[in-house]
Amino acid sequence: MKIFSFLLLWLYSGYGLSAPALWSAIKGDQQLWLFGSIHLADARLAKLPTALAERLQRSEHLYLEVNPKTVTPQLLTPFLTLPAADSWQTRLGSPLSLELEHALAALNLSHLKSMPPWFATMQLSQAHAKLQGFVSNQGVDMQLLQLAEQQGFTVSALESPTLVFELMASLSERNLEQDFVRHSLTEQAEMAEHLELLFSTWQSGDERALLALLDDQGSPALTNFIRQELLWARNKLWLAELKRQAPTQALIVVGALHLYGEQGLLELLQADGYQLQKVRDKTTKTKNEKPQIKIAAN
Repeated sequence: MKIFSFLLLWLYSGYGLSAPALWSAIKGDQQLWLFGSIHLADARLAKLPTALAERLQRSEHLYLEVNPKTVTPQLLTPFLTLPAADSWQTRLGSPLSLELEHALAALNLSHLKSMPPWFATMQLSQAHAKLQGFVSNQGVDMQLLQLAEQQGFTVSALESPTLVFELMASLSERNLEQDFVRHSLTEQAEMAEHLELLFSTWQSGDERALLALLDDQGSPALTNFIRQELLWARNKLWLAELKRQAPTQALIVVGALHLYGEQGLLELLQADGYQLQKVRDKTTKTKNEKPQIKIAAN
């Protein structure tokens, strides 16, 4: 599996083109729109996709995985502090620890040595992406958040701001941190190629190709953790939260991989009685769509 590719589809802030992954979900009087985002952006993101901005205007509520304004250093400190009795050598072994240290030093990130290896590795990946022109502050999530606040829409998070950090912090006790660091370091040399592959796959709207990113695995245990804990369990949590709040009209923006597959939000919503349609421009060609999920040109 391409670890960094998964993180782009999951952790940071979205990349906007012509809304290739925008869906409508209707049940009774309730109207939801779901947008599958990629979580970093470069200078090609000039403005929000038109279809996405239009759905925000029709909504009363914007849901994000996490509202970034609620994420504070105080909340994250327990997960980002390396215990005094702990060390990278004990968690990773000397060869892998040294490899990570050298990679960080090359980008002037040696100060991250005081943090858990998994977090230092994620920061390293972000730094490499930044060198390619990809940053989070141009993302769809942040643009939507600013627009929603300016226009007085309600903005809510689908989960606790610390949930993902709790899960990532558990990598060490699950004996998965070494795998995560090793695979992530391997990807650094091919960062530019991975970014272009990811964006072209996402832009095509090909859900099978997106899901194939999960199947391109180097460690079955790590892939299972990502699929079971970081995707499927959180999808079910979000659906329960949406049912609890029961918004009448809402736009939901989450990482693209959360939409697809047998435990994806689209399948979960359909199983719960929602009628689904993919929202696309009339000039957009339908590609690789499941027959039971209707496609509408809006």
